[in-house]
Amino acid sequence: MSTSPSKTLSPTELAKLEHSFASDPSSDAYKPLAEAYLDLGRFMEAMVVCKKGVKAHPNAADPRLLLARVYAAQNKDKKALEEVMGALQVQPEDKAALRMAGVLQLKNGEPDAGRANLLKAYQADPGDPETVTLLQQYKVEIPRPAAPAPVLAPVAAPPPAAAEAPAAATVPVAAPPAAVAPPAATPSAGQAVGRINAPSQQAARTARAEDSAARPAQRRPQVVVQEVEDDDDEPSPRQRKAAKSNGSKMLSLILLILIPLFAGGYGWYSAQVKKRGRELKKNLDVATEQLKHDSFASYKKACEAADLALEVDPDSTAAHGYLAYAFAIRWGEHGGGDDARRQAEEHLAAAQKGKELSSHLIAAQALIKTYSGDGKGALASLETQVKDLNDQNKASSLLYLTLGLIQMNAGDLERARDSLERAQALAPDDPRVYAGLGAVYRRLGQDNTAWKNYDFALRYEKDHPESLLGRSLLMLEQDEPNYAVASRDIKKLLEAEPPPSPRQLATAQLARSLLIARVALAMPNLKPDVQQKLSEATGVPVDPAKAKQEVMKAEETGFALDKQNPELNLIKGRRLLAEGNYDAAAEEIRKAIRVDGSRAQFHVELAKALMGKPGGEKEASEALVTALKTMGDSPKLVVMLGNAYRRQNKLEDALAQYQRAVKDPKSKNPEARLAMGAIYRERSEWDKAKEQLEKASQEFFGQPDRVANALTELGRVYQGKGDTAKADETYQRALQADENYSPVYYFYASLLSKDAKQSGKVKTLAQEYVKREPKGEYLADAQRLAGN
Repeated sequence: MSTSPSKTLSPTELAKLEHSFASDPSSDAYKPLAEAYLDLGRFMEAMVVCKKGVKAHPNAADPRLLLARVYAAQNKDKKALEEVMGALQVQPEDKAALRMAGVLQLKNGEPDAGRANLLKAYQADPGDPETVTLLQQYKVEIPRPAAPAPVLAPVAAPPPAAAEAPAAATVPVAAPPAAVAPPAATPSAGQAVGRINAPSQQAARTARAEDSAARPAQRRPQVVVQEVEDDDDEPSPRQRKAAKSNGSKMLSLILLILIPLFAGGYGWYSAQVKKRGRELKKNLDVATEQLKHDSFASYKKACEAADLALEVDPDSTAAHGYLAYAFAIRWGEHGGGDDARRQAEEHLAAAQKGKELSSHLIAAQALIKTYSGDGKGALASLETQVKDLNDQNKASSLLYLTLGLIQMNAGDLERARDSLERAQALAPDDPRVYAGLGAVYRRLGQDNTAWKNYDFALRYEKDHPESLLGRSLLMLEQDEPNYAVASRDIKKLLEAEPPPSPRQLATAQLARSLLIARVALAMPNLKPDVQQKLSEATGVPVDPAKAKQEVMKAEETGFALDKQNPELNLIKGRRLLAEGNYDAAAEEIRKAIRVDGSRAQFHVELAKALMGKPGGEKEASEALVTALKTMGDSPKLVVMLGNAYRRQNKLEDALAQYQRAVKDPKSKNPEARLAMGAIYRERSEWDKAKEQLEKASQEFFGQPDRVANALTELGRVYQGKGDTAKADETYQRALQADENYSPVYYFYASLLSKDAKQSGKVKTLAQEYVKREPKGEYLADAQRLAGN
C-alpha cells in the first residue's frame, strides 16, 4: 500500500491542477489532484475528487484504489477495503488492487483471504519488488515449482513370430511383491519391458530366426511375457490386512496433524474475537465518556470514537445509537445543519435494525422528532417508552433527561422539573441534567434554585458552556444584576479553548449585547467613580454612544455566526424590552416564532412583551390563542392566556383558561390554582378560594417563595372570612416557608392592626415591608402602619 514519494506542490502548482480538473472533470486530471490533496492531508477534498473520478471512470480500478488510499490514510480500513473490492470487480487481475486488498484483509483479521490475494498479486507479476516485500513482511510462503514428471521408456513393439527356442530362452517374469511397496519403488510397465528386451537377448533371438529360415515351419510353444502392473482383481487376505494396517497408520498420522492445526486455528480465532471485543468496548467507553462532557468538542470526539467502534463491528447498535444521539444534539442544539441531521437520521435507521435496547437510540429518536417539529409526537412516544422501562425496573437517567427537555420545550414546566429531578437522582454527576434543571427553574421564576443548579453543573464540568450561558442570562434578567459576574461568564465563553459551538458563541455575543445595554442604562444613575469601576469590571464604555456601537457590533457578530438560531432574536427582544421599546421587542420575538413556532417559551416571551405596554393585553391574548391553536394545550401558554384575560378584567374567560390548565387530574399546575384562588377571594367565594389555594401550596412543594405566596393568599381568605386565628396561623406558615417573601409582612401587619395589643408587632412587620419593598404596591399603607 505504499506509494512513491511525491514532492510538496507549491500553491501555484496546486492551483494549476485544480484548474485542470475543473476544466474537464471527466478526464484523468482527478488523479494528480487527488494525490496532491492526499499528500497535503486534505482528506475531504481528496475524497470528493476521487468520487468524481469513480463516476467519470466506472470501469477503471485507479480511481477506486486512490479513494481507498484516502480512507486508509485516515485509518478507515473498512471503507478502504470496500473500495478496493470495487476496483477488483472491474479489474480482477490488477496487481495493485490485489496487493492492497491482501494487506487490508490481513490487518482486519482475514488471514486466508489476505494471503490468497497477495499470492495472486505475485502470480500477476512475480518480479514486482513491492509484492515480494509484502510477502516477506507477512510471512506468506511463495509456492515452489512442481517437480518434473518421470520420463517413461518407450514400450517395445511385440517381436515377429520367432523360431522355437530352448526352454532356457523362455524368460517368465512373475513374482508379485509380498507386500504393497511405496509408489515410488514400484517399476512401471515400460521399465519392465525394457529389462526383457536387453541387447544380448535381442541378438540371440535374431540369430535363431536366421537359422530357422532353412527348416520347415513347426509349431512353437508361445513365449509369455508378464508385465508388472496393478492387480485389479480381488486382493488377497494378506493384502487386505496390510492395507487396513497402513490405513490405520495414515488416519492416525492425519489426526496427529489436524488436531494441533484445529486447536491452533480455534485459539487464533478466539484471540481475534477477544481482541475485537476489547477494541469495540474501548471505543464505546471513550464515546460514553465524551458524551457526558456535553460540549461541542466532546460530541465531535464521541462521534470519532463511535466511528472507530463501527470499524470493529459495523452492526453495533450501541455505536449507531451514540452517533444518532450525538448528531441529533449537534444538529438541534449546536446548529450543525443538514449534514448533522442526515447523519443523525442515517445512524438512527441503522441502529433500529438491531434488536438491542439502547437508551441513546430511544433518546435520539425523540430528539430528532422534536427538532423536526413534531414535539408532540416525540413527547407521546417517549412517555410511553419511559413508563414501559420503569415497569421493567430499567429506569434511565438519559431518557428522563430527554423527556424533561422536551416537556420544557412544550411549556409543561412542572412535569419537566419532575422528569429532570428524576434524572438527577439517577445520575447525580451529569452536568447536562443540572443545566436542564437550571433552565426549567429559571422559566419557573425560581431564580435562586436555577442558579444553584447551574453552579452544580459547573462543579461537575468546569466551564460547562450551556451553564455559563444560562447563568449569565439569568443574572441579566434580575432587577439589580451583578454585572461583573455576568461579564465574567460571557468572557469565559468567548475566549474558551477549545471553543464552544458557533451557536453557543453566537448566543454569547447576544448575551454580551444585552449586558452592554443593561450597564449603559444603569450608568446615568451612578456616581462617576462607580461608573468607572463598573466599566472596568465589564468592559462596557461609559460613553453611551460608544456603548450603543458595542451593542450593535456584538449583535452583528452573533447573527453572522448563526443566522438560523431563534434564541438570538429572543435575546435581542429582551434587550429592546429592557430599553422600553415594546413594539420592536415584540417584532423581534415574532421573528423567533417564525423560525420555530413549536417552542412555548417564545410565545410566553411575546405575551410578556405585549402586556408590558399599556393596552397590550388584548394583542397578547390574541397571540396566545393563535399559538394554542398551532401547538395544542401548553400549560404555560394556557395560564398566560388566563393572565391576559384577567388583565383585561375578563374574569370568566380567565377562570375558564385556568380550569383548562388543571383539567388533567394527574397534572400539577399550581400557578393556575393560585390565580383561580385569588379571583375567588376577590369575589368572596371563600370555599372555592380555600380549595384552590391549599392545593397550590401543596403543589408548589420545593419552591419556598411560591409556597409563601399561596399561603399569603390563603391567609387573606381567612382574614376576609373573619377567621383571625386561622389567618394568623397561615401568615406565620408563610413566613416559615420563605421569610424573604415581602408581601406577607404587610398583610400580617394589616391583620394584627385590628388588635391594639399587637401595635409593637404591627410596627415591626410594617417596617420590614417598607425596607424590603421601597417601591412596593402597598408602600403607602405600610408606612402608615409603621408610623412613618
